[in-house]
Amino acid sequence: MKKALFATTAIVAAGLTTSANAAEWETGVSGYYYLGLGLSDANGQDGLGVLRDGEIHVNGRLTADNGLTFRARVELEAHTQASDQIDENWGSIGGSFGTIMIGGNDDAVYNNHVGVIYAPGARVGYYDEFATVTQGGQYNRAGTGVDALGVHYTTPDFMGFKAYGSYHPNTGVDGLGDNNGINFNGTDLYAVGASYNGDFGDFGFAISGGYTDIENTGDLITIGANASFGGFTIAGTYQRENAAGPGAKGDEFAIGLQYSTGPWTVAGGYATADSNQFQGGEEDQATAWVTYAAAPGVLFTLGVEYADQAGVAGEDFGGLGYVTLRF
Repeated sequence: MKKALFATTAIVAAGLTTSANAAEWETGVSGYYYLGLGLSDANGQDGLGVLRDGEIHVNGRLTADNGLTFRARVELEAHTQASDQIDENWGSIGGSFGTIMIGGNDDAVYNNHVGVIYAPGARVGYYDEFATVTQGGQYNRAGTGVDALGVHYTTPDFMGFKAYGSYHPNTGVDGLGDNNGINFNGTDLYAVGASYNGDFGDFGFAISGGYTDIENTGDLITIGANASFGGFTIAGTYQRENAAGPGAKGDEFAIGLQYSTGPWTVAGGYATADSNQFQGGEEDQATAWVTYAAAPGVLFTLGVEYADQAGVAGEDFGGLGYVTLRF
């Protein structure tokens, strides 16, 4: 009887092993380049500039016969950098329980936020960090966008609803601070949120809300929403930072509008922030751009920016024309 049981167990184990090994990894390389020329009339940033920004992404994916999905991703800068040669880098396992990810990636609120309209690569914009002019975009963003080592969890999608969270034990572990060991000490960051994304015929609607707590710094409350119909999209964002001291951002509001038809997209937006960081005043930024899709993965964009910040003399203007190459 015992021998028969052992034999049966061995056969079952062999069958499970064969089933698990039936699937194979799918691997590939992707990436992008943003190349262009910019013109700026701004404090400390006048004249003509050249844009070159690119990344190479190494991707791996395995869907096992038992339904589990395994993924790995490493993003490398396409040019040598002294501070951060490898950007996001993580591995994940997903199934009916949701998805667990460990590695260097943006916090959960930042990754899942809706309510902002972006130009390709956010190289021009009204609510991002890649602004052409110096004043605008340096402080405006949803969440923190930190790439530090952490653990992330996302629930399964239920009729468009999902919840998510991430924990980063040390926000300083990024760029040259990356390491291969277990990291415990530093500035903890917790981020939790939920979102809904659904379509009702030709009408689309999405909303998200999140809370981020940064040890010894403060917390963020972030809300965003967008709606689309007939080629039009409107998006809005609100964020409140509760923090002590001159670095507090206070309240931030942003609204954007986009229209797409055929290969053309016309968009723009406005953002304002009232903050101690701006010497008790405001930062206002407005942006508009047009994008033409010339071929698969090839986009031409022309955009302009305006920014005005309290405590900084004058107003800033900038323009950027660039091509996006996605491969």
